[in-house]
Amino acid sequence: MTIQLHGRWSLSVTKAIHSWENRFRIQGATTGSGTYPPTVGLAVVADGASWSLVAEYRESTADGWKPSEMMIDPGVERVDILATIGAEDPLPSRDFEDIQWEARYLGGTMLEIPYRPYAVRTTDLFQMPDGIFEAALGTYYMAVRVVNRWGLPFTENHVLDITPESRAILAARGIVVLDGWSNAELAALGQTQLGSGIVLGPLVPGAARTVYFKVNVSGAAPRKHEVEFVCWNMAGMQDVNNPNRRVRKHIFVSRTRIDQTTGEVVSEVQEGTLRFSLKQFAFDRETAYKGRRRLPKRPGGPGRDPAVREAIREALKSILDGREVDPCEVLHLLACHCTGNGRPGGPRDPDKPHDGRFEYDPFYAFPTRFSFSVTPRTPYTGQYGPIPYQDPWWKVLLLIIAAILLIAALLEQSSDLAYHDEDLVIGTLNRWSQNDIDAALCLLDTDRALGFSQVLDAQSDEDNQGFINALDGLVNVSGPVMTRAEIDDILLTTPPNDPRRRVFKSGATTGLTHGMIRTLAPDGHDKATWGIDQLIIDRDPAFGEDVSIPGDSGSVWVHTATLRPIALNHSGSRDANDNPTGDTAWASLLEDVFARMGITL
Repeated sequence: MTIQLHGRWSLSVTKAIHSWENRFRIQGATTGSGTYPPTVGLAVVADGASWSLVAEYRESTADGWKPSEMMIDPGVERVDILATIGAEDPLPSRDFEDIQWEARYLGGTMLEIPYRPYAVRTTDLFQMPDGIFEAALGTYYMAVRVVNRWGLPFTENHVLDITPESRAILAARGIVVLDGWSNAELAALGQTQLGSGIVLGPLVPGAARTVYFKVNVSGAAPRKHEVEFVCWNMAGMQDVNNPNRRVRKHIFVSRTRIDQTTGEVVSEVQEGTLRFSLKQFAFDRETAYKGRRRLPKRPGGPGRDPAVREAIREALKSILDGREVDPCEVLHLLACHCTGNGRPGGPRDPDKPHDGRFEYDPFYAFPTRFSFSVTPRTPYTGQYGPIPYQDPWWKVLLLIIAAILLIAALLEQSSDLAYHDEDLVIGTLNRWSQNDIDAALCLLDTDRALGFSQVLDAQSDEDNQGFINALDGLVNVSGPVMTRAEIDDILLTTPPNDPRRRVFKSGATTGLTHGMIRTLAPDGHDKATWGIDQLIIDRDPAFGEDVSIPGDSGSVWVHTATLRPIALNHSGSRDANDNPTGDTAWASLLEDVFARMGITL
């Protein structure tokens, strides 16, 4: 029998009471592997993702070594585990003291939440764009990805919860954590609730799972909000307040509304405000018409109907005079003439979209032609507009608005928002694909866009001045796009720092920057599904520039030696606090983008 351990441990021999010859071995550790005598006081530090402790005995030197029976008693839980491990030879006394160790876990934190929690709609488990919580839609499941970084597996007693302190702060900011779950909800999400937390185990060290909390953000301000998570053992623990049980992450909230003066959709986040005017959208006509119900005509109302006004006045006067009044009659007057109850057709359902004449079951609608304006709180410094490659906050707001319109939540207001200056229209959406390439194809209605055969060279008003041809100039790109086979050949025949691996891109935020192709790997950002290899690009040591930071998505990587386009930039590296580092870029091969979008040049 072996004891499987994970991470960094100190093993100190505390007892060695045996009749036969004994030894122990550490196997599979990055450091500390070897064979050791059971000398009391001997201490060994072993480290590794997963390794094993094996105790052995033999009756004589002529016999081979045989495994001893082993046990581990971790005691009452603590983050820095202090366990007793024992080995027992096959003798009548089973005290597990033939060899005994004091095992102390030296790894520190219990868990990791590798990226910020994200919003999932409760109605259809649709993930909101970039995981942002939109206040207009109210309640969400908050998805939290958890990795076990501890020295032992999480059990069915380990839960992830939001600390009471964090719950109180969030509530004060208009974010309410909802602990009421139905069995159907828990089953749909594949999770179990224990107390107010969600069960993490069984989960071995190094493994991950996603758990969901339910939150209502309808009262939250459009900004980032910190959430403190904690891992507790509901069966008991010695160090409830150990900081290594806790992880803090931010969530982001947007707030979208209708400007009743202009008719625009206005969406706000911490970085700025976007105003959106819908000019054309596509919708599921059949579902919309089948699921509509004519709204009843409203009566004149107490303010316009003299008989109703007089009846209500008399009822109120009787109450003030102390006379007996049938409260049911007052309720009837208010219900019939103020809310519509009691009329044929009944009241309007506040949860369903309507256009003033009809109430609709939810149906799909998608904006295809629109205009918008952006007002950042900090002035935008991108190099090329009005359609820079990406400023994530405003691009995400457009997606959030699209998601709201998708369920027709703003049908009443969005049906006639077509009056803005045509010069502001970006274009018409043609095709898009989130899987594998995360790209969209649009017909641009602007004379500000460059053709595919040119990119902007370094500009004199930018930080990076490593131009290809000349400052403030253009770089002519040569076709066709570089193929996967040609990229494989470069990777196979050149060392990592070879000039033939050099590429450059002209990004909206960084300007023209240089990189070195590292490899092809099945990696992309965590908000999309990737079934094809992605090009990974690192900083070029000769320039030391950021290869990708927010604002650069959608820029085209070009092979420096041949000036052939190679890949579409979509992601950049981030640190443990989700801040961009600029060290690494991920990009989809243009060969794949063209194939999936049906593009030919």
